[in-house]
Amino acid sequence: MKRKQLLPFLILHFSFFILTGCVSQYKVVVGFSPELKGHFTEIPTIEVDIAAVTDSEADEVKQMGVEKYFDPGSGIRNRLQSQTCFFYREEQNTYVLPSRAPVWQIWKLKEPANVLVIASLPHDPSITSQADPRYLAIKIKPSFVLARTIYILVEPKKIIQITRATSKKGETQSLSKDSGQWVEIR
Repeated sequence: MKRKQLLPFLILHFSFFILTGCVSQYKVVVGFSPELKGHFTEIPTIEVDIAAVTDSEADEVKQMGVEKYFDPGSGIRNRLQSQTCFFYREEQNTYVLPSRAPVWQIWKLKEPANVLVIASLPHDPSITSQADPRYLAIKIKPSFVLARTIYILVEPKKIIQITRATSKKGETQSLSKDSGQWVEIR
């Protein structure tokens, strides 16, 4: 390729790279706290939804509330194309939504500003804070090169975003705050 042709080629490809990199795609890892098994006498099926949403969609879900969001008649889960993972007493796996999941292509079309994580944990009347601890809207930060990872831990009364550390050997530890390898983000 000649030098005169190379410059427009590079500008075109660099512009494409910037335009396609405006909305980050995240890998989302959801783990279920070991305390869940001991907390409930009869464990309900707990659903955790993940969706990339605009600010107005995040506000709509927050105003709607967790119970109404998970109501089968609300239809918002379908509209947002939420991805769901489940917790059962028998199965307590870690769930991973890959950054290359096909749903990201659909979500990116609306230029989302948040990754919404919402859990169908039973309402706890003893929690009187204004913010529902079963709902998280995590701001999307632009990233042009690498996908970022969001770690979520589902506890008996709330969901929390945590960071992940590795052991001295560089091995990944299990998803547990108590191991000292995971740290809650506030």
